[in-house]
Amino acid sequence: MNLNSSNKTIKIGDIFTPTQWGEFAIKEFCIFDDWLKGATVFDPTMGEGHLLEALILYGLKKNYTVSRLPTHNLFGNEINSKYHQTSIAKFKDQFGLNMSNNFTNEDILKLKPQQYDIILGNPPWQNFVDLPITYKEDVKDYFIRYDLVENKKDLLLGGSRIDIAALVIQVSIHNFLKDNGNSFFFMPLSLLLNDGANQHFRKYKIDSTVFAPKKIFDFNSTKVFKNVSTRYGLVHFKKNESPEFPLSYFRLENEKWTSYFAYPAFNKTDPLSISKEKEVDSLKNFSPIVINKESTPRQGINTCGANSVFFFDHKEDISEDNCLLNGKFELPNRFVYPLLTSKNFKENGLIPYKWVLLPYRKDGKPLEQMEIDQYPTLKNYLLSHKEALEKRKGTMISSWINKGYWWVMLGVGPYNFFPYKIVWEAYGKKTFNPIIVSNKWQANQSLQAFIPLKDMTEAETVIHQLKNPLIENYLLSLKMEGTMNWAQPGKIKKFIKFREPSLTLFG
Repeated sequence: MNLNSSNKTIKIGDIFTPTQWGEFAIKEFCIFDDWLKGATVFDPTMGEGHLLEALILYGLKKNYTVSRLPTHNLFGNEINSKYHQTSIAKFKDQFGLNMSNNFTNEDILKLKPQQYDIILGNPPWQNFVDLPITYKEDVKDYFIRYDLVENKKDLLLGGSRIDIAALVIQVSIHNFLKDNGNSFFFMPLSLLLNDGANQHFRKYKIDSTVFAPKKIFDFNSTKVFKNVSTRYGLVHFKKNESPEFPLSYFRLENEKWTSYFAYPAFNKTDPLSISKEKEVDSLKNFSPIVINKESTPRQGINTCGANSVFFFDHKEDISEDNCLLNGKFELPNRFVYPLLTSKNFKENGLIPYKWVLLPYRKDGKPLEQMEIDQYPTLKNYLLSHKEALEKRKGTMISSWINKGYWWVMLGVGPYNFFPYKIVWEAYGKKTFNPIIVSNKWQANQSLQAFIPLKDMTEAETVIHQLKNPLIENYLLSLKMEGTMNWAQPGKIKKFIKFREPSLTLFG
């Protein structure tokens, strides 16, 4: 990768660690004692040097003088030149130390490998898809090289949500940690607790090098980092060890650390389940829910930022064929569907509170321009929002727009029009409460997920199986209740087995 001036001024998910929490890590993992005994300590993405500063401050609190501390064994690296210079100036002003030979100003992905006894770091937290465009192009190959995605195409699809923190951790352990060395990272816990993009990270392997998570501190709702809403914690990894489960897992609850056990419930790369029990065998005995592949759990409709165009709060039928939406937009009834809201999961009867415009055929394909032309009110309405719809961002929606289908959404297919759906709330909940709805009802991507089905008898069978308490217990074990990741489709897929397609014999 070629470094240029933009790289040197780049800011990527810079979340600086408060010194008090740096001292927490130092004390909890006896880093200070090891440092005094001669261990080298390296921060691969040091920012302004808060973690290395914490080591010195910890020593001063224990009545050491700066001259008695092995500061020559402190090393750091920072890609941003301004932060790099700030750290050098700070160590000079506060402690009288010249660290210019110890603190490098490079991208950690390009920095020449060198081995340290201990890594203490807080890598940048930012999904690949949200990285600056030029930097994104620079780092694609590194995600493949360090076993985080299989090919560049993955980075355009689900893998785009992988966090660059995963890459920095893998590179740091592989290139900068001595054999059997220990690393300690403040990091987004999505790498350990979420489905999807971060599954490759949970192989805990780079080429032939293995590493193991040993102990996890989950800060839960404690505001360690200001203005950060993602889930984060402090994790200990050891190089050249394979993971052994369960792990020690500590969660900050009511200002006290509560002890748990953490383990992948199904496969080794699954998200960690958190439990008070050291061994939980109940899930191993769970009988899979058998459905057809076409009934794969789905997320709901994704307007890609155009809710105001496609979602409506009021609907009035003005004829058999047409309706009035929000009191002013006349549109064809056949393309307007009831949209599920949280109220629908609390009431016995299904009463529409919102509606969605779907310019699609019942086979799940978007209307062609000539089909839209047959409905003047639909055509005029879409044209009035054409500019806004064409400005939507994202690889997948851009692909549709570039083909001329600027009125499409994501998460729409033939499954939207199956006779039945089993739908549940997948955002911000603490209970798993699926319901059965008819084909007219649509799920909202950011709020709900669903299983599309063609037979009511099968729908009743599947919903009965979904209400097995083991499923809700598993979701709760992920400690994601109340978040956007509460019950997303990937979590429910773990309980599903797809039928083998039947073969037709010709004689």
